[in-house]
Amino acid sequence: MERVLMIMNKNDILVSISCITYNHAPYIRQCLDGFMMQKTDFLFEVLIHDDASIDETAAIIREYEAKYPDIIKPIYQTENQYSKGVGGITVRFNLPRAQGKYIALCEGDDYWIDPNKLQKQVDFLEANEDVSMCFHSAEIINAEGNKIEDCRRYNKDQYVPIEDLIFGGGYFCPTASLVFRTQYIKSGYPDFCINCHVGDYPLQLYLSYKGKVFYFDNEMAVYRVGISGAWSQTFPKTDFSIKIKKCLTELQMLDGINALFDYKYSSVIKKKQGNYLISALLLPHRNKKSEIKKIFETYLSETQLKEKIKFFLIYHFYFFYYVLSKLLQVTSHSNANIPKNSGR
Repeated sequence: MERVLMIMNKNDILVSISCITYNHAPYIRQCLDGFMMQKTDFLFEVLIHDDASIDETAAIIREYEAKYPDIIKPIYQTENQYSKGVGGITVRFNLPRAQGKYIALCEGDDYWIDPNKLQKQVDFLEANEDVSMCFHSAEIINAEGNKIEDCRRYNKDQYVPIEDLIFGGGYFCPTASLVFRTQYIKSGYPDFCINCHVGDYPLQLYLSYKGKVFYFDNEMAVYRVGISGAWSQTFPKTDFSIKIKKCLTELQMLDGINALFDYKYSSVIKKKQGNYLISALLLPHRNKKSEIKKIFETYLSETQLKEKIKFFLIYHFYFFYYVLSKLLQVTSHSNANIPKNSGR
C-alpha cells in the first residue's frame, strides 16, 4: 500500500478504476485491497458506486475513503438504481467523473491478485494506440471462496476475433480484467448501449468497434459467481413484464452494434439473438409462450435455421428438449478442462 502513497506527487491521473457494488460487505475489503496493492509508476483513482446497500458495504467503503481520501471517491446512493430500471450504472455514474486516460473495471465482489496487473495492461495500451481494450484470464470462485474453474479464453497472448466477443456474451471477458480507453466511452457512446440492461456486453462490443482487443493469458483477477442479488441470480426470478423490457434492450443493443459494423457480423449476431431468446425467455415462462412468440416474432423470423429449430422444439416439445439439454450439460461438464469460448 505504501507504493500508492509514493506516487501521489504526480499531477495527472492515468487510470480510473470503476467499482460498482451492492451488498458486498463480505467481499469489498478484498476488492479494495486489490486496488491499493497495485505497483504503478502512475497515479490512479478509485471511483465507487454503492447502489444503496443495506448491509455494511457503505460503512466499509467509508473506512477506505477516510484512509485514502485522494484515491477513493465514492457515490452513496439512497435509492437502489438498478431496481428502478436504471441500466448502465458504470457508464451513467462512474465514467462521467473519470479523470484517467484509461478505465479499469472491478465489481465489489471480485478482486485483483497480481500487484502488477494495472501496470502491465496500461503499458501495453500506451505502446499500442490501435488497441481500444485489453483483458486477461481469471479464476472463478463461488460465494464461499472455493475455486470452480479458470476462465481462460485462449492458451496464449493474442488479439481477439470480434466474432468471439459477440457470441461469447458479456462474461467472455471477466469484468475485473478489463482496461480500456476512456475517450471512446466519454463521448459518442450510443444510447442503445447505455440503455441496455447489462453493462459489460455492450461496452465490450462497442470497444471492439473502436479498435483492436487484446487478451493476456495471465490470471490476474478473481471473479466470484453465485452471489445473492447478482444479475445472474435475480434475473430468472424477475417479473415477466420487466424481463421482457430488459431482454428487448439487449436485442436492440445487438441491432445497434450490427449497424455500426455495417452488418459485417450479422450472421453471428442473429445467432446470438436467437440463442438469447431461447435461453433467457422461453424456458422460465412456459405459461406465457404464446405471448413471448408474439412479442419477439420479428427477431425469431430473422434468426438462423438452427435457432428456429430449437425454438420450435421447445415451444412444442418442451419435455424432450429439456431432457436432451440436461444430457448435453452432463457431457459438457465431463470436458470442463477445455477452455471455454462462449460466455456464461
